[in-house]
Amino acid sequence: MKVFVTGGSGFVGGHTIRRLVADEHTVVAPARREAACDKLRALGASSFAIDYADPVALEQAMAGCDAVVHIAAHLKMWGPWADFEASNVTLTDQVMTAAKACGVQRFVHVSAASVVMQEAMPVTHADESAPLTALRHLPYSATKAIAETHVLAAHSETLKTVALRPPLIWGSGDTVDGDLGDQVRKGQFAWIDRGDYPYATCHVQNLSHAIALALWSEVTGAFFLTDGEDITLRDFLTQRLLVSGLQAPRMSVPAKAAWWLGGAMEKLWATGWMPGDPPLTRELVRLIGYPFSLDISRAKSVLGYEPEVTIAQGMALCKQ
Repeated sequence: MKVFVTGGSGFVGGHTIRRLVADEHTVVAPARREAACDKLRALGASSFAIDYADPVALEQAMAGCDAVVHIAAHLKMWGPWADFEASNVTLTDQVMTAAKACGVQRFVHVSAASVVMQEAMPVTHADESAPLTALRHLPYSATKAIAETHVLAAHSETLKTVALRPPLIWGSGDTVDGDLGDQVRKGQFAWIDRGDYPYATCHVQNLSHAIALALWSEVTGAFFLTDGEDITLRDFLTQRLLVSGLQAPRMSVPAKAAWWLGGAMEKLWATGWMPGDPPLTRELVRLIGYPFSLDISRAKSVLGYEPEVTIAQGMALCKQ
């Protein structure tokens, strides 16, 4: 199968391309910059620079592809709504339009489990019937929800669409090896309510496995994906940090205080007086500050999904 991949130069994209190449798919993965193209070619993909906003260039790049795996997204915890809308909604619509024009048969959209997060409250054993969020103070989650809705609405006899909803995606090269690890080193990370609550995770290899399944499946709709194990956020992150040579912090703040502080920081940073992004936002507090567990029964029964990697095995892979 010839597969067009967006977001290939990112953490999830790189792992996905490796999986698709190993499964003997032909992968086409354009990027906006030539430096990223070099990285993608090294993974075994055909890559070249492209302006995704140019519909003609996008269709030319996608010509002859059987399927699309759309991973590219604007994953930040704060910023103008327009930035999230452009990258998470408009880009998805552009890629979908090109897929229809090129006769693509399968569209696999990597959504996010956070599309069902509402106001600050626990989410327990949520399944795909849970309502999608539309809260503008959760710009990442809300725009991912809009994009997913567009993708699933485009399903037809000629173009099969599916949306995969992973929660916290982890593995070698994840946020612990990046921004989160830096925050821990600088003493800028604190638990919310001590992190002692259930929290769903999805190893990147389990996500790429689900993507591979979705490429061949005739099913449509949304699917939650997890590692299939019960674990608290504190236990998980403590293990993951330790694998990268970092000690978990001890400091903790109450969830209500974190939510209030996140909102206050958003207002302060919105004035333009402060550089960079606020260290705490309501989106971040919502993502990691409350119990979050998911029911993956539908993925198992309909998609045929079973996690390939346990949490213990994933930790061992991070050491390599």
